[in-house]
Amino acid sequence: DPRVRLHVGDAVEFLRNAPEGTYDAIIVDSSDPIGPAQELVEKPFFDTIARALRPGGVLCNQAESMWLHTHLIQDMLSICRETFKGSVHYAWTSVPTYPSGVIGFLLCAKEGPPVNFLTPANPIEKLEGAMEAGRDIRFYNSEMHRAAFVLPTFARRELEAYCTTVEREQQEETTAEPLKMNIMPNSEILTAS
Repeated sequence: DPRVRLHVGDAVEFLRNAPEGTYDAIIVDSSDPIGPAQELVEKPFFDTIARALRPGGVLCNQAESMWLHTHLIQDMLSICRETFKGSVHYAWTSVPTYPSGVIGFLLCAKEGPPVNFLTPANPIEKLEGAMEAGRDIRFYNSEMHRAAFVLPTFARRELEAYCTTVEREQQEETTAEPLKMNIMPNSEILTAS
């Protein structure tokens, strides 16, 4: 498809130099967030991605296994909810070769035209290109797509509880009474009330 341009290289460096509002979609299939890859799960990287996306643009980002790394998923969800004002969802799929047999991913949309990740605009079974090439889709279908967003009870509770707590703390920080500072005349004492 001539509309697609594939860039292979250092994503951080590439996105830092990308013009603002250029891309419809960015897909990040990164290595695990340890060592040099740690920056790929931190706020500056997600801010860089958001800047490079057009309004309503979407990000699909590797987001670890809910069975092994809930704390990383919690942090990524919190950062992405702060960064992407359209929508943010955690989903997962089976990958038998991965530890725990599953991998998760975040689907995020910038503010702009609404993006409904849960219900695709086009039926998956009629994906253009695959049918024309005579290829059957052997695994993925509309039901599998919807199921990807259904989390086991433990994961749903942990992720919702963490994100609710973080969002409540951020809300309290922005709506809290401003700190009143009193400097006593002829004194070096500073009091706060």
